[in-house]
Amino acid sequence: MSVELPMIDESPTGRAWNGPRLDLGARPRILIVRLSAIGDVVVTTPVSRALREAFPEAWIAWLVEPKARDVVEGNPYLDEVIVWPRQSREPTWRTALSSLGVARRLRRARIDVAIDFQGLVRSALVARMSGAPWRIGNVGAREHAERFYNVRVAKPACSSSRQRCLDLLRPLGVETTDRRMVLPIAPADEAAARRLLAEVAIRPGDAYVCLVPASTWPHKHWLDERWSHLADRIAEELGMRSVVLAGPQDRERTARVVAAARSGPADFGGRTTLRQAAAILQGARACVAVDTGLMHIAVSVGTPTVAICGASWWPGFQDYERFILLREPMPCSPCLRHPICHAVDCMQAITPAAVMAAVRRLLDGSAG
Repeated sequence: MSVELPMIDESPTGRAWNGPRLDLGARPRILIVRLSAIGDVVVTTPVSRALREAFPEAWIAWLVEPKARDVVEGNPYLDEVIVWPRQSREPTWRTALSSLGVARRLRRARIDVAIDFQGLVRSALVARMSGAPWRIGNVGAREHAERFYNVRVAKPACSSSRQRCLDLLRPLGVETTDRRMVLPIAPADEAAARRLLAEVAIRPGDAYVCLVPASTWPHKHWLDERWSHLADRIAEELGMRSVVLAGPQDRERTARVVAAARSGPADFGGRTTLRQAAAILQGARACVAVDTGLMHIAVSVGTPTVAICGASWWPGFQDYERFILLREPMPCSPCLRHPICHAVDCMQAITPAAVMAAVRRLLDGSAG
């Protein structure tokens, strides 16, 4: 059973679905497959709301890897979060073994449709192994993953990563442009964030700006000394303290940034959980970040955000709310994982003055 259903004329919100709607009944069992990375999982969260609104009596589950599970745990639109205990760079035999275990669990769930938003062999294969009679994914998925789908959807011309995810729901009759991301923060995480801020003398109601200088891709990084300079300008010109956030693997970078700044920014590198960091971001007046998971989380919790981008797929999030994308136009940008320069010229070209001007625009409401 294999169906290739094309997309047709572009509309202002994307493209219209030109194939038959899959009849799943009123109570379908739906599996969302988006395994990683943190930012990509955040970007996909609008589909959980869209599915619940379209199928209020459905059972909806999300398959995710451990690193990104905190993004979807507690999502009010989901019935279950299923964690595939796969780790990055683990041996192939271990991945194969764990995939068999998760496939057995998925088969017991009697899934009607699996929707693969990841578009890689491992995600498409586990969707196939789930036993779902319908498996939806994009034509032209990487690693030839589309051979595991039997409903193949052409990628829309729309560059929005969130809308591309939502458009994969069209074979189910779901048409929406509600791109709001979903990341609930528990009271316990808010309380933990308040305690951490209190340790550095930031009280409830105090104004602060979050800085997020690190990513897993080194060529996404801005220069450390520019982060330090930016923190000092924020203190001197806006009277606001900076709070530096990053994961445990980036503690050395955040320590360098903080040590080189005169204004005493708070270093929370590696000191928070993902949800505690989200709570800190939610309370900030603004956030400045490279393209990393916390950048997408900042937008999802409603914090005005300046993104410093060059190598990464910046066209996918130009439509974010209360958001300024800073980049220097270069013919090689975005280069993704294959930079052709040695000094990451596109990132070096972005100055602290340009970032500071963007922060001011967000704070005075003239952007986003």
